Order: sequence, then C-alpha cells, then structure tokens
Amino acid sequence: MTPAWKCHAPESNTRRVVPTFMFAVMATRRLASIVLLCILAMLLSTEITAAQKPTGQPPPTLIVTPSTSIAFSGPPGGPFSPSLIEYRVSASTGTVSYSIRTPSWLTASSTAGATDTKGVTITLTVNASASNLRPGTYGPAVAFTNLSNGHGSATRPARLIVRVPSLPRPTGQIERGRGGYLLDSHGGNLLDDRGGRLLGQ
Repeated sequence: MTPAWKCHAPESNTRRVVPTFMFAVMATRRLASIVLLCILAMLLSTEITAAQKPTGQPPPTLIVTPSTSIAFSGPPGGPFSPSLIEYRVSASTGTVSYSIRTPSWLTASSTAGATDTKGVTITLTVNASASNLRPGTYGPAVAFTNLSNGHGSATRPARLIVRVPSLPRPTGQIERGRGGYLLDSHGGNLLDDRGGRLLGQ
C-alpha cells in the first residue's frame, strides 16, 4: 500500500504553480498598461508639436485695385464727371476686415466690412455736399485699411476740381478759333456745362 504522504505530493506542486501564474498575468497586464500610456503620451506630444509648428503661410494681405488715383471735375453745383469710380478690395488668402475713409465730398458704397479672395466692389460717388463748394481743387485721399493685421493698407489720391465758369462775350464780340469753336476774352475755348468746347453756329 502506498503511504498517505505520497498521495498529497502533487497538491503541493499545484499550489506553487498557481501563485507564479497569477503573478505573471498581473505583470503582463501592468506592462501592457505602461506601454499603452507611453503610446498615448507620444501621440499627445506629436499633436501638440504639430499645433505649435508654424504653417509657413504669410498673413492675409488687403489688395486694392486699380492703383490709379481718383479725379472728378465739374462746374459749381455740378454735375460732376465721371458719375462714379469703382475699386475692388480683396484678400490675398483667407479673409480680412477692412475700413474705407473718404473726403467729405465723396461717398463710398461700403465703409467697413470683410472680404476674401473673391473681393468686394466699392463704388465712389460725389455726394451732395460738393454742390456747395466754390471753384478750386479739393482732396485729399481715400484710405483703405486692413483692420486684421495692417498688411496691404493703401491710399488713393482723390481730387475734385470745381471749375470757374466761363463768362461768354456779348454775341457780337465772340471770336471763333480753329474749327469754329468759340473763344473767350483771353483766347481760350468757351466750355459748356460738361467741359466741352462750344461750337459757333
């Protein structure tokens, strides 16, 4: 008959294996958690670095076209010619906010707003206050300002010429120049309300 103490020997070995196995499982889980935390930390660091990295694109610039100056003219009280002048404001990239400042005798269709690469058309017209101006030249300029960052802000010289009206001579004293145009007392051409030369009948 086999002794009783020999029958319980395998149970002792099983007790030793179970703690070892549990320790291995716990160690594996802990290692996996550490690896997962490391991966998450690397991903977060990569996103922060990408967010802080400059894009390399310059800030949007305000573009004003055309580059020509502004000029109106006419007799006292008007009408003034041309009837209007148009400019276009746009952004080089993205969107910019703008403002427009004009002389007192000039009105802009928009004095402030936002524009993108497609642009916005600005119409400039001589307003009613110009009808009270005496003969002379008036300015100064129209200012286009980039309110977002200042890049591309520009001015366009503006000029309103109110002409001195020509006084016609008495009918019997009006002279004719070349082409039959009427002359004033100084030998200059007589002009109509639109600035055209008067032709003798």
